[in-house]
Amino acid sequence: MQVKDSTTSTSSTEERKELTSYPQENVDYYQKIKWNGWGDTRKFIHTLQPSGTVAITTPTVSGQPLPSLKKFILTELTINGQGQTDLENSPSLTVEDIKLPLPRAAPGDFARELRAIFKPNQVKEDKFARLTHIYGKSLRDLIRLRIGLVENAPDVVVLPESHEEVEKLVLAAHRANVIIIPYGGGSNIVGACEPIDQTRYTVSLDMRRMNKVLWVDRREMTACIQVGIMGPDLERELHKSGVSLGHDPDSFEFSTLGGWLATCSSGHQSDKYGDIEDMCVSFKTCTPMGTLELRNGARAGAGLNFKHVILGSEGTLGIITEAVMKVHPVPQAAEYYGFLFPSFNHAISALEQMRRSEIIPTMVRIYDPDETRLSFASKPSKGAVSEFFSAAVKKYLQYIRSFDMTQVTLSIIGFEGPKKQVDFVKKSCFDILAKNGAFGLGTAPGKTWAEKRYDLPYIRDFLLDHNMWVDVAETTVSYTSLIPLWKEAKKAFVQHYHAKGIPAWICAHISHTYSNGVCLYFIFASRQNDEKEMTPYIEGKRLMCDIIMKHGGAISHHHGVGYEHAPWMSRYVTQGWVNVYRKIKETIDPKNICNPRKLMPTIEEEQGKEN
Repeated sequence: MQVKDSTTSTSSTEERKELTSYPQENVDYYQKIKWNGWGDTRKFIHTLQPSGTVAITTPTVSGQPLPSLKKFILTELTINGQGQTDLENSPSLTVEDIKLPLPRAAPGDFARELRAIFKPNQVKEDKFARLTHIYGKSLRDLIRLRIGLVENAPDVVVLPESHEEVEKLVLAAHRANVIIIPYGGGSNIVGACEPIDQTRYTVSLDMRRMNKVLWVDRREMTACIQVGIMGPDLERELHKSGVSLGHDPDSFEFSTLGGWLATCSSGHQSDKYGDIEDMCVSFKTCTPMGTLELRNGARAGAGLNFKHVILGSEGTLGIITEAVMKVHPVPQAAEYYGFLFPSFNHAISALEQMRRSEIIPTMVRIYDPDETRLSFASKPSKGAVSEFFSAAVKKYLQYIRSFDMTQVTLSIIGFEGPKKQVDFVKKSCFDILAKNGAFGLGTAPGKTWAEKRYDLPYIRDFLLDHNMWVDVAETTVSYTSLIPLWKEAKKAFVQHYHAKGIPAWICAHISHTYSNGVCLYFIFASRQNDEKEMTPYIEGKRLMCDIIMKHGGAISHHHGVGYEHAPWMSRYVTQGWVNVYRKIKETIDPKNICNPRKLMPTIEEEQGKEN
């Protein structure tokens, strides 16, 4: 990596000496993470024997008890309080049990061209490589893997190490009519990386060896980065130069810069630093019609904003390889606080007042009463939040502050930047919070949140191991529609399953805020049926998406579209915009080799002729 300090001229491109050699890695990322679950193979939630207590094991802690979680699960996933007394077991199949379809033969000269472009260790055709590049990490993906429902798989996995290699591969694939699907961290939960076309030879392009920060410019506060870099590696490399990107989505540990750009990702600190499109200056994209590049600069009003043609396109128009991103100094101060509000409405009122004041924290997360209870139930026995939320505090809030303890709402609010700026913003926000009935818990809940904020998917894995499932739906909704959407979604979801005699539970939180609305993020759970298949989940997902559309919400705030949300796109945007996208696709990718059948419904799907 080349670093340029504030005295270095930025006018000469000769100053920017990019990497030309790429050290080989002994183990690739796909070999380090769970093939049928979320995240690190060394981190999981399980039960301790013989006590049956639920615990979490991590690379640094073994069997740390979560004493309230089991009771919470058994109590909440019931009907009228009549539930099971213990957890059922529903183990996954093993890798050996999974049967993959045989790979197709590469057409024409494509196999020879692959060998000419890549070294042998960059081309993987073994079972485990193909298996780990079929799906992302949605509930539908994990259920299918766990029961062995694998109908399609990439024929080969390729791990490029440079822009030039990707460029050559895309052109070769175009000539041979071979499908290419970019694969970043594999954390996508809307089917964006799954092979759907079962007729053509398919390449899964695993970008994770393209993981270098090529240069950092401390005068312009930009950095050029290969897009296969994982979140923690990116921040670690940038911190060596005293800068940070500040993009921290829930998938941060197991997602890539390229995935963030391809799906219009958003991070926890977006209130201060913006979403990924705000951070991106320019990038290179390899397409069947050649490489598309953008100029670097502060801003341009020269016609269409071509950046946004590619951002969010999910690999359907080409493969992003390198990006120039805005960076900022590593914050001098970073302070995160916990607050309890009398109700969800009180917290939203405080949020709106902060947004109108234009003195805005780095992050505001507001958990509704049900997710507040989940937050407390999933903490270790000696966690900081548990200590604060003691019997004495409960009595004080209930009898002195007149809180209805069934409606209490937890909020985590963070401040980052120069110390004087943090102190100023913090004081102004604390005044607004106090006026809306907030009870301060100090920094301990913020510290606990920072330590545990990536753990929720591990709870999902635990539920799948015990005959239950949990999924999510998120949207951007206006302040006017926020409460009506929240109320209807929660009521309709529970009623839908209870009418069938099936337990159901749902909660929500606000994760990102804007002047005209918020990201409202639902988490919903139920019991699996006897066949262990997807029908219960699909019904819940459709119900949630229909309610979101009814209230004018976006079909996705930050998860993307893939194929799971594609059926709603014709309702979310007008048909004219669907046609514009199709024309762009036909021009850039005339043979439809770039991640086909994602993002927009096909004409056949709109007419009901394709499943």
